Amino acid sequence: MTHQGVFIADAVVHCYNWLRENHRIPLAQDFAEASYRLHSRMSDDRHRLTQDEYISDWQPEQLAELMFAESDTDFAVYHAVPLDDYYKDGLISIDKGIRFRADNPHRTALYGNVNPLDTVRATELVEYYGQELKVDGIKIYPVRYHSGRSLQIALDDRKLVFPIIEAAAAQGIRTVAVHKAIPFGRTAQSYYRVDDIDEAAAAFPELNFEVVHAGMAFTEETAFLLARHPNVYANLEVTSTLIVNQPRRFAEVLGQLLYWGGPDRILFATGAHFVHPQPVIEAFWNFQFPEEFITGYGYPRLTDEIKAKILGANLMRMLGRDIDDIKARAAGDQWDQRRADGLDEPWTSRRSVRAQQPPPKGRAAAVPADDARTLGAPA
Repeated sequence: MTHQGVFIADAVVHCYNWLRENHRIPLAQDFAEASYRLHSRMSDDRHRLTQDEYISDWQPEQLAELMFAESDTDFAVYHAVPLDDYYKDGLISIDKGIRFRADNPHRTALYGNVNPLDTVRATELVEYYGQELKVDGIKIYPVRYHSGRSLQIALDDRKLVFPIIEAAAAQGIRTVAVHKAIPFGRTAQSYYRVDDIDEAAAAFPELNFEVVHAGMAFTEETAFLLARHPNVYANLEVTSTLIVNQPRRFAEVLGQLLYWGGPDRILFATGAHFVHPQPVIEAFWNFQFPEEFITGYGYPRLTDEIKAKILGANLMRMLGRDIDDIKARAAGDQWDQRRADGLDEPWTSRRSVRAQQPPPKGRAAAVPADDARTLGAPA
């Protein structure tokens, strides 16, 4: 199905809605533009969109085309995001994820977005996710915007967050994913550190904890988490895209994670539509550490077996999915047939996505003083 028959599973995919009519506060435009700058820097020339192409309301049908017709991806996990303090639909809505999974049930998994600041409502939402939607995980953000300031949400908060995790465990939801490492805007970077994961991972050893964007910052701390907690996973969303234009930086991150944590709890992810997944997949499959990293730092050589684990096997094991079963279900489906003659051209799916008009020159809107102290990070 893929490179050398290796099963490719993307641990984070999204349907963004960056359009202005979806903005709740002026800062939302800043975050949209910051996300595009990252897309531009982390894409090669063939797979880079223009800003007005990128700033769109992406739909589940286009996401499926991107993942399963334009790339070698065999399975994808949709992460909904609870940024409804910045975007009316939260930026990446759960409704689109439900549609994405319904259209591709054997190729997808779904994580539901949760805002622990909603307290009782958040717990009820987790119960709904478990009983009705049968999600595979929940997604938590480490900071929220309220009344002109940022509010930290720490995973080790026993009063605020532990009840959410307990509710997930009670519903049979086995995975908690938390955004880390990447801050946008003006806020305390400490909110995005990984220090709060230790206590949660120790308190709930039966659950899996994904550090999303692992290694984009706090690489050593993340590596030590992997070394000490067998239920902590490094999710490489966005981090994996460093391999396209900053391969040496990627080598430093991946090498640390492998050296301290081993190859079994590192998850390949791109964050598509953030970038096109195919060049990242190809670059990873062809990637090797520089020889001086192996002899000087003791990093392992990247065998096909290690790459296969990171590219898909680790995620499938964590989710309790059987790769052979998924391959059997996918055999002969519409995407299997589409890829029989090769992959579609990059961003073919983009043709049916409604784009926003290019933003005016200069700053889109003045940011109130209170808003200027906050931050929200796309995806």
